[in-house]
Amino acid sequence: MVTTRILTRRRLIAAGPTRRRRSSRPLWADIAASPAARRLQLSTFARVYAAAGVVLVLAIAYLVVAAQATQSSYDLTRLKEQNAQLRAEQDQLRYTMAAQHTPARVEQEAAAAGLQRSSQLKYVSYQPVALDLGASLGPDRPAQGPLWQQALAAVFGGARDVLAAGS
Repeated sequence: MVTTRILTRRRLIAAGPTRRRRSSRPLWADIAASPAARRLQLSTFARVYAAAGVVLVLAIAYLVVAAQATQSSYDLTRLKEQNAQLRAEQDQLRYTMAAQHTPARVEQEAAAAGLQRSSQLKYVSYQPVALDLGASLGPDRPAQGPLWQQALAAVFGGARDVLAAGS
């Protein structure tokens, strides 16, 4: 059994999609007349006021976010300027430190300390070096002698004298 409802559907499908007619009402009126708004059982003006309130809240939220972004931009610019100033001070300190170690500065400090640079150049004359290659390395060995002589040397001092006299 085919009802008129089924026939109407078949005709709509066979005819293809129909063009929707554009409403002559403004968009806000369409929103205010939406099924969700009808379920809330509000008057048309209350719906319009609610929609305007939502738009106002969104605009305020946008302005707050934009203000925060602007403030962050100002902070970033201030920090960049501060960084550039600190780098300039660091470069100035490096220049000052390098200037303190120049030869002219060393000359000036030596003159202030009373030091003079000798203008004469001299060669050091040759001096023979006397090395005993057979000598033992390290500290001297303790004196080998009788125990009573070592005790006397420790008490009266002059251990070498006592030991030399005893030998």
